[in-house]
Amino acid sequence: MSNYVKNRNKHGKKRKNKWLRIGIIALILFFVVDGLILAKVYMDAKNAANTTYHKVKNKSERNAARTISNGKPFSILLLGTDTGEYGRKYRGRSDSMMVAVVNPNTKMTTLVSIPRDTKVAIPGHGFENKINAAYSYGGVSMAMNIVQSYLNVPIDHYIEMNMRGLVQLSAALGPIKVNNNLDFSNVGNHYAKGEITLNKSNILGYTQMRYSDPTGDYGRQKRQRQVLSALVKKIATVQGITKYQDILSALSSNMKTDITFSEIKTIATKYRSADNVKQTQLQGYGKMIGGVSFQVVPQKNVNAVTKELRTALELNK
Repeated sequence: MSNYVKNRNKHGKKRKNKWLRIGIIALILFFVVDGLILAKVYMDAKNAANTTYHKVKNKSERNAARTISNGKPFSILLLGTDTGEYGRKYRGRSDSMMVAVVNPNTKMTTLVSIPRDTKVAIPGHGFENKINAAYSYGGVSMAMNIVQSYLNVPIDHYIEMNMRGLVQLSAALGPIKVNNNLDFSNVGNHYAKGEITLNKSNILGYTQMRYSDPTGDYGRQKRQRQVLSALVKKIATVQGITKYQDILSALSSNMKTDITFSEIKTIATKYRSADNVKQTQLQGYGKMIGGVSFQVVPQKNVNAVTKELRTALELNK
């Protein structure tokens, strides 16, 4: 073999080895940088979870941590409070109440709205109370216990968010689209019938309106379920993930929950498939009692919702 060929093969091997080394170094750097990014995301999420964590007393007979650890269906009471916007600073009553059941086996999340004026008995406060008064009387703890007793379902956890949080979360995620079935205006914004875009400027007006709705608070509850479903779906998108810091900031500043960071990690892995949302409404009728307007829910309607929730929780088997 000529010296020319030998030298060319030698230089060719050097070039291959050089590019191989560069490739290995680049790969190592990629995994190091990727690992640092994941570590930062992890720590940011952990810090946000620690900030939002607020343990409350709950009379549930179930061990919520064990339920989630075992990958079983679990329930959450979702409370929207009327503080944080429009200059409101007081605690007040819960502006919206929903019960969500997350079932990884059916890959379904059942979302039930409870009319805030639902007539219930509250221990120590008589038999003629609105269910949202439980929050003002005894905070989240009493709200959980009253809903649990009224619907005969265990409430494993709660998430409480104020109205400012909805605006900040919308700002972090960007616009969402919903199908609006009613043409109306509220707080300076107009909402045309059909598919509309909601953002940080008009999302509150859409979710809070009830007086111009012929179905009253039931129409508002439907719009709240729409918005909640749309926001949750957007959080799960790539765009939502890239804005995780803004999302965590919005949540940690305006949200409280008794879900631990360990449980959040389990939910993220074992329950992520339960992204099909089934929306249900606890239906009653308006009645004036002692000069106060209530929603009186027939027992058969309560029983129907109870059955649906217990089925979703796999408690009827």
